[in-house]
Amino acid sequence: MGPDSPDIRSLHAFAGEAAELDAIPVVTHWPSVPAADAETEWKDLHDWVSSLRRRFDHLDHHVIPACWWLHNEHVEALAALRDHERLSFADNAPATAPVDWFKALRDIGTLLRAWTSELACGATHRDPSPGPDVVDTAGWEAYVAADVERRHQAAIACAGD
Repeated sequence: MGPDSPDIRSLHAFAGEAAELDAIPVVTHWPSVPAADAETEWKDLHDWVSSLRRRFDHLDHHVIPACWWLHNEHVEALAALRDHERLSFADNAPATAPVDWFKALRDIGTLLRAWTSELACGATHRDPSPGPDVVDTAGWEAYVAADVERRHQAAIACAGD
């Protein structure tokens, strides 16, 4: 089998495609980042957020607080926006992808602004006051029991019609 045989050409083409696949950016599910990669991921995200804030003046402290990394919802949204930008401007991205990224920037910016407005952070970080983690068990059970009873009564009424 010579170097120009179909099988050898197919292997070379596949190897080239595999190398191209390795260059395609992938999305980051932030909670799944392994400890071994965490420091690199944090640095990459920090550098990207710093660049984003320099590029877009409207992303001030009202949208992305100075302590954004201390707020998980901000971290995950910013990581998703970063990944969206990487994929939108990849060599193999469709011509419409950059516009989709700007729409995502608008939408995520609005979301971040809303979340930031709910924080107690000003010039410095302040931990949010703990929310009510305790469920009113008796109230919950009474509501569910009443709902189940209403559904039973409605089923009986429908069966009688």
